[in-house]
Amino acid sequence: MFNSIKKILPIILVAASLLAAACGDKPSGGDADVVAKVGPKEITIKQVDTVIKQQLDQSPGATFTPAELAAARLSVLDNLIQEEAFFQKAQKDNLVPDDSKVNQELQKRKQDAGMTEDQYQQGLKSAGLSEEEYKDKIRHELAITALRDKEKTRVSPPTDDEVKKYYEDHRQEFKAARGVDLSLISVNPQNNGGDAGAEQKIKAIYAQLKGGADFATIAASRSEDPSNIRGGNIGFLSEDQLKQGFPTRPEIVQRLMTSMNPGDYTEPLKDNIAGNWAIFKLNARREKEENLTFDSPDVRKSIVDAITQQRQQVLFNALMLVAISESNAKNYLAERIVEDPKRIIEMKPSALLTEAAKQQQQQTPQPRVENQNQPAKSATNSNAAATTNSNTKPAANSNAKPATANRNK
Repeated sequence: MFNSIKKILPIILVAASLLAAACGDKPSGGDADVVAKVGPKEITIKQVDTVIKQQLDQSPGATFTPAELAAARLSVLDNLIQEEAFFQKAQKDNLVPDDSKVNQELQKRKQDAGMTEDQYQQGLKSAGLSEEEYKDKIRHELAITALRDKEKTRVSPPTDDEVKKYYEDHRQEFKAARGVDLSLISVNPQNNGGDAGAEQKIKAIYAQLKGGADFATIAASRSEDPSNIRGGNIGFLSEDQLKQGFPTRPEIVQRLMTSMNPGDYTEPLKDNIAGNWAIFKLNARREKEENLTFDSPDVRKSIVDAITQQRQQVLFNALMLVAISESNAKNYLAERIVEDPKRIIEMKPSALLTEAAKQQQQQTPQPRVENQNQPAKSATNSNAAATTNSNTKPAANSNAKPATANRNK
């Protein structure tokens, strides 16, 4: 689908060449170099650079200067240390899944992705992982998820008085933004032998709709977006979210917000960024911003969820600090940089990243620079990251809405 509608993925592309940084010199150590130790577990530079490579694979043309590479490695390593500390805590609590559960999860992921065995093996090769390494990654993720789920139950939800007080203190924040409730049918060229095959399929689907076929039924059976399990419904999107989702197609936002009527659907549209084809159906539209009362649908629930999640996050952060302390974690990479700051400018990519850079240069001979002033971001593991925002509040403008919106979600 138009992937950026539901999640605007920040892709930071910088001007310097990762491959150039390696020219004339060798990486400062092999893939087996240990850069941290958490309890008995050693973390190698290969594990760190595997995560960075995944970021590079998702960001064609992305490159790093030595300083940016150092920053990325430190950030990724910090998350891997947190992940390993959490995993060792899960081990102590007997929450680590056995091989059978790991294999079941692996098969589920392959099925959900619609991957053949050859595609799966190619994916492992591209990521620089062996199957055992990937299974170990799954094992860690399942164990950490089980640990987080266990800890969640220890947090008490807010009382009715606390919920009411929160609403009174933040009354002005509870507004329902202008926007639309949409459904989607999406076709991906990668699943249809290229753009020509995808265009042929979406046009055939459009002909079915014009012939009177039910949109939800067709979406459930033929759409290639995960929303197909909800008959294509992707929920309510504010006008601002639409503008972010269609950065190169402002005319689509204009149509959805003004000229289309509930029940109408678009002709096949092509995403200029991702290349997917899509047909959108307008389910409902909120013409103007509305104030929401405490009794408005979803308001109380959004407050309860926000307060509870904030408390849970504080607990997770505390647990992470305790877990790291108990594991006697050591960050050797950070210690080396502090010992000798020259390592920052002498930082060299491993063979894994050098090969990734070569492949990208072959695929994207003219790297695209979108933001030269914003620092590069490293990929992180959402299960391991333990950051919190003290200003966390219910997203009143995007989540709280009348009952007519997002009714299928």
